[in-house]
Parts: sequence; C-alpha cells; structure tokens
Amino acid sequence: MNLSPLPLAVFVVDADGAIASWNKACEKLAGYTAADIRSKTLGEIVEFDFIGEPPLTIAARVEFDSTGQLCCADGRRLPVRITIAPQSLDPDQPGTFSVIVIPRAGLVPPRYALIQDLQTADIIEGLPCVFYVIDQSGHLLLWNHQLENALEMTSEELPTCDVQYFFDEKQRPEIVRKMLDAFEQGHSSHEAELIGKHGKRTSLLFHCARTSLGELPVIFGTGLDITARKQTEQGLRVRERAIYSSVNAIVITCCEHGKNAIEYVNPAFEQMTGYTLAEIKGRDPSFMRIEGCDVHEHQRIQEALRKKESVQVILRNARKNGEVFWNDLRIDPVSNIDGEVTHFVGVINDITEARHYERRLHHMAHHDPLTGLANRTLLQDELKFSIDFAVRNNVLGALAFLDLDNFKHINDNFGHDAGDAVLRATASRLKESVRDNDTVARVGGDEFVLVINNQPGNEQLADLIERIRQHVNAPITVAGRDILPSTSIGVSRFPHDGDTVDRVMRAADAAMYHAKAMGKNNCQFYSVELNQAVHQHLMLEASLSRAIGNHEMVLGYQPKVDLRTGKVVGAEALVRWNHPENGMVPPDEFIPVAEETGLIVPLGEWVIVEACGALKALDKLGVRDFVISVNLSARQLRQRQFAAGLARTLKRMEVDPRNLELEVTESQLMDQPEEAMEALAELKALGVRLSIDDFGTGYSSLSHLQKFPVDYIKIDRSFLGEVSHDGHAVITRAIIALGHSLKLKVIAEGVETLEQLTFLRAHECDQMQGYYFSPALSQHSLEELVCSDARLRD
Repeated sequence: MNLSPLPLAVFVVDADGAIASWNKACEKLAGYTAADIRSKTLGEIVEFDFIGEPPLTIAARVEFDSTGQLCCADGRRLPVRITIAPQSLDPDQPGTFSVIVIPRAGLVPPRYALIQDLQTADIIEGLPCVFYVIDQSGHLLLWNHQLENALEMTSEELPTCDVQYFFDEKQRPEIVRKMLDAFEQGHSSHEAELIGKHGKRTSLLFHCARTSLGELPVIFGTGLDITARKQTEQGLRVRERAIYSSVNAIVITCCEHGKNAIEYVNPAFEQMTGYTLAEIKGRDPSFMRIEGCDVHEHQRIQEALRKKESVQVILRNARKNGEVFWNDLRIDPVSNIDGEVTHFVGVINDITEARHYERRLHHMAHHDPLTGLANRTLLQDELKFSIDFAVRNNVLGALAFLDLDNFKHINDNFGHDAGDAVLRATASRLKESVRDNDTVARVGGDEFVLVINNQPGNEQLADLIERIRQHVNAPITVAGRDILPSTSIGVSRFPHDGDTVDRVMRAADAAMYHAKAMGKNNCQFYSVELNQAVHQHLMLEASLSRAIGNHEMVLGYQPKVDLRTGKVVGAEALVRWNHPENGMVPPDEFIPVAEETGLIVPLGEWVIVEACGALKALDKLGVRDFVISVNLSARQLRQRQFAAGLARTLKRMEVDPRNLELEVTESQLMDQPEEAMEALAELKALGVRLSIDDFGTGYSSLSHLQKFPVDYIKIDRSFLGEVSHDGHAVITRAIIALGHSLKLKVIAEGVETLEQLTFLRAHECDQMQGYYFSPALSQHSLEELVCSDARLRD
C-alpha cells in the first residue's frame, strides 16, 4: 500500500488568537518548530482573506469556512481553507476554539493518508471490528485481537489454519467464493457466522478488498459484529410474522399533522372487514364507524389520540359489505427514539359472536326456554319495579299466581309433548290477556305468574282475572285431540297486601294455595283470614318436621279379626301425633301436610321400623302367624330403592316378611299403573303381603286388578255406612264376590255395628276391623289382647 501524508493542521487558540496547542501537522505544513509556534499568535501564522471592515474576530468566524494563506517559515504563502469551532465540550478550556487549516484543492495528494502521524498497529488493534489480511492460499497474514476473541484462539494457532474452517461447513463454499471474488474483482461483501474453537458463534458483516504486500497479492478486510442486529432482525421477523398471522385484526397508522393515516393492515383485518390494504392505505380508520352509534366510545378514542395515550373500547363498525360487527378495540401509541409518538397500533378482536352469545345467555338467564316467558329472576326485578312505582304514585297493582290443575294427568294421559304444547298455549293466552307493560312469567313446571300494573280498582281487577281464567280454560287442540285445562289463581294486591317483593309473593302464593283447597279452577284474593290459615299450615309443617325427630309420633294397632273363627289374626298400624301443646292430632290433619312436604318418607320409614319391632316382640311371646299392615304413601312407592331398603330393615329386625303387610290405595295404583305394577312386583319378591286399601273409591279396571300381585282388598268404610241401603249393599256384595273370584281375601274396615258384622258374615267376607271389636291399641295392649286369645263375639 502506498500511503501519503495528509497535511491537516489543527490549532487550539483563545478568543484573542493566542495559540494554546497544535498538532505535528502544523509544524510540518508550515515548517515551524514547536518553539517558533509557541511564540506566535494565530494572526501571525494565518492570514485571513479580506471580507470587509472591521476585521472579524475569532468568535465571529465560528460555524462557517474562511479562506486565507498559511505563512510558512520559509516565506511561502500557502492557500488554505480554515474552519473554526468552539471548544465548549472541553471543560478544561472554556472560551477556546479549534482552528482547522487544510490546503486548498490542487495542493494536496488526491488520496489521503491520515495514519502517518499515528501508530498503524494502534489503529488496527483499536478498531471496533475484526481486521484481517489473507493470502491466496487462504491463510491469515495479519489480524487483530478481536478476531482472536471471536475464534477463541491464540495468535500462535491462527497462522496454520485455513480461513474457510472458521465457518460452518454449509457456509464454506460461499466463503471461498467470496474470497475469490475479492481477488478477481477487487472487493466483496457478505454476512457469515464465525464459529469459535469452543463453539462461540459471532455473526459478522465482512467487507474485503484486494491489495498487495510488495509482490504478494492479498485481501484485507473488516468484520463488523452484527450479532445484536441479527437478533433484532430475527425478533422483528418473528413479530412481523406474528402480526401477519394473528387472528386479531391489526392496523398501524402514521400520525402526522393531526391526522392518522393507515400504513399497514394484516390479513386478519382484510378478512374481518372485507377491505384490502391497497383500498384503504392512507385513509383514517374512522371511515368504518357507524354514525350515531357508540358516540361515547368514539369520543374516548379521539381524546386518547389527542393526548397520545392508550385506550380500549367496545364499539360497532361496518364491514365493506355493510354488515355491522362488534369490536373489542385496543389502541396504543408508538414512539421513536426521541420519545415522539409517530404511529398508533390498533388491535381489533371481533366479538360479534360473543356479543350475540352474551345476549342469548342473558335472555336464557332471564327467560323460560320452553315458553319464552320471563323466569323467576326477571320476575322479581319486574315486580320490584312495579311495587316501587305503585308506592310512589299511589296506584293499584296486582300479582297473580296461576297453577294448572291436574297437569300431571295431562302429561300421563296425553304425553309430555302434549303437556309442553299446553304450557306454550297457556303462555300465549296469558300474554294476549295483559298489556305490554305487564309481565308474564313461568316459575315452575305448571306455575305461571302475572304482574299487572296500574289498575283502576278492585272490581276491574277481579273482572280481568276472571277473564284470564276463562281464556286459559278454553280447549287446546293437540294432535287432533282436545285438552281441557283449568287453573287455580291466587291474587295479591300491592301495595295493599305488601310493599316488598317477598311479602307480595307470599300473599299471592297463600291465595293460590287457598284456591286449590277450595276445589281448584277458581280465583281467590288474599285476605287477613287467609293469611292466618296459611300461617297455621306453615306452623303445622314446621312442627311436624320437629315431631319426627322428637319422638312425638306414636303407633296404635287396630286388630283385624277372622270372621269365620273370630280370632285376632293381625292389626293395622295407625300413626298418631302426640303434640306437646295441642295433644293428640288426628292423621287427617297432618298426613296431607306430610305428603305435600315430603316428610311422609321419613315418617313412613319410622312406622315400618316400629311395626317390625312390634312383630318381633309378639314373636318372642310365641305369636307366630300374626300380620301387621302398614300404609304406604305414593312417594314411598315411587322410591327406586324402597324395596331394597325394606329388605335390609326386615333382615336387621329379624322379621319374617310374611308377617308384614303393605297397604296401597287404589288411586295410587291407577295413577301410574305400569310403574305401580313394577314396584309391587319388587315388594312381592321380598315375601311381604300386599293389599289394596279403600277399594271401590278409585277407577280400577279388571285387567289391571288381575295383574297386580296383591293378597287382600279392603272395602272402604263408606260402603258400610248403612248396609240396609240397597246401593251400599250391592256394592259391598260385588266387591266381596270380585275379590273371591280373583282368589283374594277381602277385609272390611270401619265395622261399628252388629248389623254390619252380620251382613259381612252372611256374604262370606274374610276379615274385619273397626270399633265394633276394638279401637286402635298400644303395643302393650295388643300383646295382652292376642296372648289372651280374645275373640269376636257372635
């Protein structure tokens, strides 16, 4: 390489031109010694060209180039260009100036060589990059320590290595080609990754050029570490790919002069909106807004853009085809290196389906799926609003509870599809019967509720409720068959009967309960007397629940007598309630409550256990073939595990199943005959005896009666009132004859007179029970009666 000097002279002077320091080029260019320069001022060495009066000061010449002549030691006057700059960055020399003196064009060599005044080795070692010189054999001749660090090798190892082996095997052919290009074409550039001796990898940008050392052709070059740049580029590529592949729509805008112009949208945005980037580039994204829609959200966006802040909103936009869609939009500002916001990034999540689903969920949460009416949740909200309005404005409102009568009968006889059709038809009729500002709700299987607002008076309200009842009762045609529904309605008025949701609903429920008790298919309004009756019913219910756990229940045993021998052959277990305050409560007062509340199940279990205990006690006294009968409720009979539980009880109590008789009513059997038949078969398989109670009061068909696996039928006491009455006598004789023809034993209950007894014996009835022989006895009295062999008098 042919290096020639660059005569670049630099002085440091104060404001008056006194020279404080200089470089070697000053001495060489002007031919002065250090002692010469130290004794002179800038004005004595440099003569500025004349540009006017008065002459400019040093400070005045700052920041623009001047021309002049350098006064050399040998008397030559060398044309030069002078640049003056303040030395303000040097805290040790305040008020000083740098004066750079450069020979003007044509007076210096065309190729500058600045390193003549510097040590070349220091330059090479100080480079912030790899430096190398390679010969044509591919070996290193010269390098700096940065290369040694990158290759994790010592200076002794490097000369013997072929350069291509510093790279990955896949890159070596390309490396060789690039070196040949430099030798043949004079230069080359490429990116590659150096691999160190211990696996260290460094990405470098190489620039190399051809030259010669004497007669030896070589290439020399630099390698700039671009590892960080590569990582940044990779990160950018990953993020760019993420943006491109994102399922969320992304839009990037450039904010200039108060406007936000679209620069980029990803494919998800194009797919979501129908607009391509080519169509909308340069436009403001607000072109998709729907005028008059979500105004508050748009105001929030504009305010955030003005303040250059982040914002998140939910609003509606229009697709290219005009379709409206819901956006969950997040906008964030992007700042440049100076902290100035230059762009905004918007991320759009299409939540249209989620929004619709949310609305469907809200509707489902507040409406009945079968009828579309309001459910209990929405009803309470609407009722509260109506009560508050009535209280504030002193107007009359009403709450009506409607319960379809015998709806179970409709389901059982016509099918559940028909039952659903009746419910939908009822819902439609109720909506037709009231105004739009009234509320119709379904709160149970066959229970409906009306909130009726702003009524003129009680008479008009009563007329409206009656019209609604008649409308509901009209025939409903399902699959070509007419179904005649009926409904019991209970009505409370607000604020007359209550000023809270709970009070008004309890009042209407009490009124509806009373309508049921009055024979169904009628309407009852709430009253104070009705409230007292309901309160007594609730108190009875609460007391009954405690009574079972407090052992207030007792069993009486009414003997059964064989009419041929007069011998006591069994007994019916009859439950009584010995109330601590009210004394003995008869069954007809608490059994319906137990049935209604479900307490009949634990009560029935207790009766069976007590009866088994009585049988076990009789067995210890030597009484073997004695049968105690227990009444089964409909709930017990429908229990799936009832037979299995009974089997466990019999085994635990060590009772022969043949000594236990279970009584079911005729109406229980005919309610769901197929299920009843299956349940009776399971019980019969245990070995217990079965009887049909209250026979003759239901609607048994002979075909069903033949299939039921029963042992006894019991004649209801109503047919023995006066056996002299032809009607009663005929029915009783028919029942006895029917039972015997089916090979069943017949038991008459409620026998109270000799005349009844004589009639039963004359027609060969098998057994009887009743006050004529004995009332219900305690277990101890029953044991004494049986052990004494007491018999029925002739």
